[in-house]
Amino acid sequence: MRYGVQKPAYILYMIALLIALSSTGRAQTITVLETRLKAEQAAMDSLKARDLPSQPSSEASVPNQPESEDENTSLNLAEEINSLGDEIKRTEQQLRQAQSQLKNREQDIAQRAREIYKIGRQGILSVLFSAKSLRDAAQRLLYFSRIKDQDQRDVQVLQTARKRVSILYNIHSSQKRRQQILGQRKRQHEQMLKRR
Repeated sequence: MRYGVQKPAYILYMIALLIALSSTGRAQTITVLETRLKAEQAAMDSLKARDLPSQPSSEASVPNQPESEDENTSLNLAEEINSLGDEIKRTEQQLRQAQSQLKNREQDIAQRAREIYKIGRQGILSVLFSAKSLRDAAQRLLYFSRIKDQDQRDVQVLQTARKRVSILYNIHSSQKRRQQILGQRKRQHEQMLKRR
């Protein structure tokens, strides 16, 4: 008999532990994404800080730069643009996946809300009072409590999914802006080289 009392407590403890571990994994994902966003913003700030001269102030300053340095600058910009293009593709894929997961979670929550509405129409009290014994009523109350707790966890997961989509969208937008700036700088640099 004692084992029967401890077993449900043990099972609930294990379920709580698994949920805690999975929510920690989600939190790390958000933390990693926030770190990526900060790194992306730092890269954007760095890009803004290292301006190429838009036009040389005099013709004398142009010959001072060796042609190999100009070619290296051009190659570096092209490599950076290509690398950034690959990053953008990966981010777009992650964003599509996160949006799909968010949509699925929203549909699950909506379905659950419909179910709660249907149960609510019956009334929790009528479900409890229709129990055949006090033990049955207590068990039903425990089930309602577990359902409520699970609903709260589901809402938290939904909020995390929304935050993930938002962060990925911001990373993607920043990458696209950085790619545009690099493309403009590459074109400016090529125009400077043609003027020589």
